Amino acid sequence: MSTLSKYTGPWGKREAAHLLRRCSFGASPSELTAAVKNGLDATLTSVLKPVAPLAPPTHPNDDSQWVPPTGKVWTTMALVTDQTKPELSTAYDLGKGSAYYNNPTKQWWLKQMIHGPIAIHEKLTLFWSNHFATEMQIVQNAIFSFELLAYMRANAFGNVKDMARRVTLDAAMLRYLNGNVNTKGSPNENYARELMELFTIGKGPLAGPDDYTTYTEQDVRAAARVLTGWRDFGTRDLTLTAGDRDYRDNEPRTAPMFADNPNVVFIAANHDTTDKAFSARFGNRVIKGRTGQQAGIDELNELLDMLFEQPATARYIVTRLYRFFVNTAITDDVRRDIIEPLAADLRSNGYVVGPVLKRLLSSEHFFDSALLGCQLRSPADVVVGTLRSTPTWIAPTDKALANRLYGAFMSSLIGQQMDFVDPNSVAGWEAYYQAPDYDRMWLTTATLPLRNGYTDGLLTNNAALGRKPILDTVEFVKGLTDVGDPLGVIEQINEVFFAVPFSEATTMMLAEEVLMNGGRYYEWTALWNAHMQNPTNGPARTAVKTPLDRLFKYMFRMAEYQLG
Repeated sequence: MSTLSKYTGPWGKREAAHLLRRCSFGASPSELTAAVKNGLDATLTSVLKPVAPLAPPTHPNDDSQWVPPTGKVWTTMALVTDQTKPELSTAYDLGKGSAYYNNPTKQWWLKQMIHGPIAIHEKLTLFWSNHFATEMQIVQNAIFSFELLAYMRANAFGNVKDMARRVTLDAAMLRYLNGNVNTKGSPNENYARELMELFTIGKGPLAGPDDYTTYTEQDVRAAARVLTGWRDFGTRDLTLTAGDRDYRDNEPRTAPMFADNPNVVFIAANHDTTDKAFSARFGNRVIKGRTGQQAGIDELNELLDMLFEQPATARYIVTRLYRFFVNTAITDDVRRDIIEPLAADLRSNGYVVGPVLKRLLSSEHFFDSALLGCQLRSPADVVVGTLRSTPTWIAPTDKALANRLYGAFMSSLIGQQMDFVDPNSVAGWEAYYQAPDYDRMWLTTATLPLRNGYTDGLLTNNAALGRKPILDTVEFVKGLTDVGDPLGVIEQINEVFFAVPFSEATTMMLAEEVLMNGGRYYEWTALWNAHMQNPTNGPARTAVKTPLDRLFKYMFRMAEYQLG
């Protein structure tokens, strides 16, 4: 089978499109041409370059159109100079309720996915938001949810162990998995269980009662006790001062212990100070109980050291990256020749992800022809990818119209079962973990009509764009070469939008039965030439737009279009 050796094969539009589709949802014809000209190395360097941080969302208007009335940034929670009490941005209105601020976070990210540079950054952030999953509707604090997303975006290429530490002490995660009610008198195991099962070492086959091969129930209980004592600064805390008592624990408020996230606090009196004994899966390790304000962070660090020392943790994380970016089907050969070497790389790199991704995405294996089109497109690949590949539209400058348009895109994603920052569960979206179907779960009798409806809608006049379509098919094909040749046009459209090439028979069928509606394919040349001789002539333009619209609508409904 193909290996992790550096790819030295052909580099054309098909290969460039495969890389950019997996890393950046998709690319326009001009972007594909540039990638081919630049070569694999330069393109990969550009794709893997971290992007600049984004300005946070702005305060929505009372008309619920998400228009900033003053331009004030409504995030984030920050500490005042005495370092004991957080205060919210003045643009955040507590009276509005959390749900009022959920939509700006989702649209803030969606716009960057659509309009950002060709880069893996947003797709990698999507991976992390699914890996360390939380649900906004459960967290019920949009600022907390935004800040976790912004952290993952800023550190997408970074150290997984550092990310696990930050996520453990994240306000959104503390709320989501009940870490903020985990106390010495009543330990809550929710987060400890998911830290092992989903976030780090992974759950292997059941080896015996309460024994999951990589950890046991004893380990979950011990880890839960390690994690006792942490709280988020909730909205009710905002009226407290340094001398106030905690509204739940009646314990003195102390300064947050984690500098990267000032929205959390450690309450030493709620921490279990006894020793925590782990099972033989971890060499019967004992984390010594500690007291004082450093106890929580010191014991957490020792817990993470223990988890990340296990080879199974690197294998688990690499496996999830592989399933997300390459293929959900993992054979024994793939485990031996791809997963194991990359897991060794991840460990030797100190759990920094960037070099591992670079080796994988530049490998012979990644460009193996069998892996082109081996995945079913996610809703993000359908919605965002089609928009990124379509350079014929410009977002409206009117904020109300723009928010209506992006709101429609977001609604389409939700209908297709991918609601950003609100996955199905703590395990994320089922397509990324549920064996044996995995990505095939995206496509159902309910979601397929919605996918077709979305792509159909790209061809119709859109009110937000001044009664123009998002995909102007005439303008799109003008960006191709030798448009008078219908077979060549179909091949070029295929290179942009499809992961696998059409057969000659399929191309001819599309040219004659679809484009020409039963006529001969060469009749297209005269229609196109007539339009180009007089581009302002309405009937001549309609004569090419009608068949092109019919062709694109049909192609977007083909089974092959669902492959990515």
